[in-house]
Amino acid sequence: MNQDIEKLLEKYYEGETSLQEEKQLRQFFQQESIPEHLQSHAAQFRYFASARTQHPSIAFTNQLANKLSAPEPGRIISLTSWSLRLAASVALLILGFSAGLVYTRWQSGSTGTVASSTDEQSALAMKKVLMFEHLPKTSASERIQAVNQSYDLTQVDQEITQLLINTLNFDANVNVRLAACQALIRFENEPDVREALIQSLKIQTDPNIQITLIDALVAIKEKRAVEEIQRLVQDKQVLDVVRQKAEEGINQLTREGNTPS
Repeated sequence: MNQDIEKLLEKYYEGETSLQEEKQLRQFFQQESIPEHLQSHAAQFRYFASARTQHPSIAFTNQLANKLSAPEPGRIISLTSWSLRLAASVALLILGFSAGLVYTRWQSGSTGTVASSTDEQSALAMKKVLMFEHLPKTSASERIQAVNQSYDLTQVDQEITQLLINTLNFDANVNVRLAACQALIRFENEPDVREALIQSLKIQTDPNIQITLIDALVAIKEKRAVEEIQRLVQDKQVLDVVRQKAEEGINQLTREGNTPS
């Protein structure tokens, strides 16, 4: 049974699990007795299972971030060798792919105007998949496709950005959260988006997401994130690769702040 769960975990972190397989993982980690080598994954599945019953707002996210950022003495998070490799490689691969996708979309957008009907269709398709009440009926791949439809939008309202923020903070699949993080970068000037990216650093425990958030905040030159990124540097439970990325991010943000205009 444990071997089957480990294989499902590998598929899950690669974004290849079906809706039924994700349900199986959630049910497994709801048990009271979890093997010690799998306990590091349990909190994530239990947390996102409970989050699905809520409809979080920015205020709720901020309150939750403050609560989750409080240190828990004696709690040490360990990762298996394959998930360590994932932490170092998947984030970089997805970051590079998504950055290229964003650039391509912006370039194509500069050559013409997308019809408003296309915006409406894309927005409706996103809401149909990403709204909380629809999540139990969707797979990770469907939700990633829905997030990517945001690149077809020439303009967004707060409902769309809040949908992406909720996906970043509360979706059960790490690859869906990565896609939402990258999509939000395009809307950096929309209300609450920059603050949401900063606050998400307090919530996220997956190294892939932590690295992607740091890169995103550095890319949009959000100097207010320095304090929160510094917290990751000082957190001994955070992976070395994340702390190194955090240190690089702080150096870039502070160096840009000290550069004469």
